[in-house]
Amino acid sequence: MTRRLRAVLFVDVVDSVRLIHEDPEGAVQRWRSFAAEITRDDLPPRRGRIVKLLGDGMLVEFESAVDAVECALAMQPRLDRLNKDVPPNRHLNVRIGVHLADVMADDVDLYGDGVNLAARLMALGGPREIVISAAVRDQIADGLGVTIEDLGDRALKGIDRPIRAFRAWPPGPPPVTVRDRRRHSGDRPSIAVLPFRNVSSDPAHGFLGDLLAEDLIGALSRQTDLFVISRLSTAPFRDRLYEPRNVAEVLGVRYVLSGTMQASSNRLRLMAELTEADADRVIWADRFEGSLADLFDLQDQLSHDISKRVVPYVRHLELERVRIKRPDSLTAYERTVRASDCLHRTSREDLEDARQMLEGAIASDPQYAPPYAWLALYHVRKVGQGWSVDPAQDRAEANRHATAALERDDTDAWSNSVYGLVHAYLNKDPETAIGHYDRALTINPSAAPAWAWSTSAYAWLGNGPEAIARASRAPKLSPFDPNMYSFTSVAAMAHAVAGDYEQAIASCRQSIRQNRMFVSTHRTFTIALALAGRVEEAQAAARDLLALEPSLTVSNFLRRYPGAASPQAKLFSEALAIAGLPR
Repeated sequence: MTRRLRAVLFVDVVDSVRLIHEDPEGAVQRWRSFAAEITRDDLPPRRGRIVKLLGDGMLVEFESAVDAVECALAMQPRLDRLNKDVPPNRHLNVRIGVHLADVMADDVDLYGDGVNLAARLMALGGPREIVISAAVRDQIADGLGVTIEDLGDRALKGIDRPIRAFRAWPPGPPPVTVRDRRRHSGDRPSIAVLPFRNVSSDPAHGFLGDLLAEDLIGALSRQTDLFVISRLSTAPFRDRLYEPRNVAEVLGVRYVLSGTMQASSNRLRLMAELTEADADRVIWADRFEGSLADLFDLQDQLSHDISKRVVPYVRHLELERVRIKRPDSLTAYERTVRASDCLHRTSREDLEDARQMLEGAIASDPQYAPPYAWLALYHVRKVGQGWSVDPAQDRAEANRHATAALERDDTDAWSNSVYGLVHAYLNKDPETAIGHYDRALTINPSAAPAWAWSTSAYAWLGNGPEAIARASRAPKLSPFDPNMYSFTSVAAMAHAVAGDYEQAIASCRQSIRQNRMFVSTHRTFTIALALAGRVEEAQAAARDLLALEPSLTVSNFLRRYPGAASPQAKLFSEALAIAGLPR
């Protein structure tokens, strides 16, 4: 065995399993013809040697990096000729990786880390792409007139250090790619939804993949914290065999939602998966089924079900990502994510941490609407928890920030929802609030906060039946929501207003299990227990309530209660007095 410096070239047939399954004789014949032409015409003048020839790939060694890249470029025209008169879905496409390194060789094979690295570089490429290492780039910089595209440092499987990778294009302008879409509107996470690929034997159902992708793009676009690539940008990938990470690279997105569908008889089975591009890993996958009898209902149901599952995964990953970043390096979006996490925990310290993060987000990007809305919510929460030393000032600040959010984006469902909450809770104007909740739900019918807070608005108006009818919507639409304690808390209020005190008590217990620090739940819990005649339990609940809000009195509650004009206001005040709160 000898050791020598060699340029190592790996070739891999893209989607070879499918090609051979669908067209075994044709696929094998085209691959054999391709390998024969390369061996006969391209390798001898470039001093290349085939080390290993497989059924769907080859390993080739060259004495120089220039020869290796020249050979890789020469392979593309051969593919064009071989694919002529062949249906596009059966085209033979290859991806190529090239690295220059010391290798160990014998008559049978090549060995060493350099060989493994070339294989990993190849895996970064899409169909008809050549990916090279920095060592190869340095050798060809002045030799071939090749267009070089820097892919940055990449983490490769089995390699313990980041590797700088480059894409090599034939001389001429490289394909146009979109690189900066990850940093739109406060650096929200970006996602591309690819048309679902039809793998059934009936091509007549192929159009469903486009329809489902379009519906999903619409559903995800309604989410405040996602930037969704348009259908026109993702449509070109319909029939191309790109892997999700390559699509993410081309479109400049953080996440890719893709999948397959199969129609059989009157049923449709869909497999969907969400890929995190930077880590090159599938973070979520699931199967969905439905009847083709009513196509429109099926589209609506699938897009709703998939978006409901995908969004929580993205939010969780984004939160994990920003938690480990240095505070001084956070973008406006990342500061807002950190702040929202603090607000969900509802302690005094978390509340102040949230305020500082949100003020930093606004300073970082004054035109980004969400942090203004979250800062308005901070002031609402401060008053609601009984921690405000100047409620009038907090009310003024909440109104100012809620208005600023709408001024920057009045089509944002989240900003409209928070604006409604400020009017309902602090301004005691539930009617105006309901108008903004309805607008939020027109923009995004799946806006869980709008459903939850409109439940409260109707409860404060004394309309128990409507409040109960709305109470179940938010938990169903967002079953993994970190704000679930609030959803169950407003459901408890709805049942208390409707006079169903036992159900109100059960909902309060559930909310307290989810978050013991949310004072609003403790107030409703105390009221419901007293009105149910469970006075001793109500007195114990009142002690827990006063531990969280020591300054609370019956008169303070009545003055602050948004439904002060409703029939329940006096009833609830008396219940608190029965439980032992001071007048």
